[in-house]
Amino acid sequence: MATYRNKSAAAHVDGGKVHAPGAEFEAETTANRQKLVKAGVLELVDAGGGTRDGNDKAALVARAKELGVPNAGANWGEEKLKQAIAEAEKLAGGADGAGQD
Repeated sequence: MATYRNKSAAAHVDGGKVHAPGAEFEAETTANRQKLVKAGVLELVDAGGGTRDGNDKAALVARAKELGVPNAGANWGEEKLKQAIAEAEKLAGGADGAGQD
């Protein structure tokens, strides 16, 4: 299961449940949710651990795209995705002037 946040200004209906703007909810990673993350409607807060059947990789791809990793896609291996995400998060963390030595 992954944790998502509704980033839209309107309520979001997912699985028959209404999620207010800013609300977080847990759901399986699907192609539709990945499209909503890419469109900026949802935010992937936590990809979750130990998902199976390729959901791990799908969540990693969604997170990499959310961080703006160029050319990230399903054709990348999980380790390459994890490394790219770690680097992007490191760069994002240093952008506010509070970098580490």
